[in-house]
Amino acid sequence: RRHQRDPAHADRPRVVRSRMRRHLPRSVTAILLLVSPIAACAKPPAPSAITFDGGGATDPATRLAHGERLARLLGCINCHGERLQGSNASADDPDFGDMNAPNLSLLLPVYSDAELDKAIRRGIPRDGRTMWFMASEGFQRLGDDDLAAMIAYLRTFSPTGPRMPPLRFGPGFRRAQQTGEMKPAKILVDRFAREAPVDLGSEHRYGRWLAQIVCSECHNARLDGYPEFTPDLDMAANYTPEQLDRLISTGQGVDGRDLEMMADTARSRLRLLTPRERKALIAYLKARASHDLKGGA
Repeated sequence: RRHQRDPAHADRPRVVRSRMRRHLPRSVTAILLLVSPIAACAKPPAPSAITFDGGGATDPATRLAHGERLARLLGCINCHGERLQGSNASADDPDFGDMNAPNLSLLLPVYSDAELDKAIRRGIPRDGRTMWFMASEGFQRLGDDDLAAMIAYLRTFSPTGPRMPPLRFGPGFRRAQQTGEMKPAKILVDRFAREAPVDLGSEHRYGRWLAQIVCSECHNARLDGYPEFTPDLDMAANYTPEQLDRLISTGQGVDGRDLEMMADTARSRLRLLTPRERKALIAYLKARASHDLKGGA
């Protein structure tokens, strides 16, 4: 099942992965990086009727708490900061450039909810320019209730701090772009809309949906990994459900070692999955691994 290296499976740049290891789990998720006009593409998938636990809450305080959990789980806070004032995700790699996550506290007041929806779920900002690193390929699966709660939480921040400088694309970025390893959010959205992990029926519908949002960012549309970066998640066959729960919560592998970027992602984000969400995700990953090992298509 493992894919050979090809353009469709090389669009998370190796240069970003290797040089921005401590940034990737955060920066891939929520940087609104704007560059050039982008053409209209395929019709987006209908928003999911499935929600994370807590979705659909009507009590204002509960709804904001749900929105905060999602903003942290999906990486908004990790990338843009506790006050959404932005950061330079490639500050330690001048050759790559300055990948400046913008100050969202200044942008939120000028974006309507509909414009934020388009930016988050489609990877298209209000001025139609290109977004880089925004993980809209997974966010397109978010349902309306979850998205609305997250936007409501983000809007609780008052405008503060300076605007972030414009992007500076260094030689490393240009090389990755020329080789096809670097692709904008909108291109990834369209590919992930066409590709999906195996559907194992209604029993695993929730876990599959969760995997498409929280796992595909690093492990590709079909969860088969990116060459020289992340493994095919059929590696779940090597873990017991209890070991997978520990991996997701702490980033520790079968032998108890921290698994580098996974440890960072787990401790800052994936630990926020509820027990029910983790159980559903683990059940799907185990079922998918068994399906793959049996030669399933």
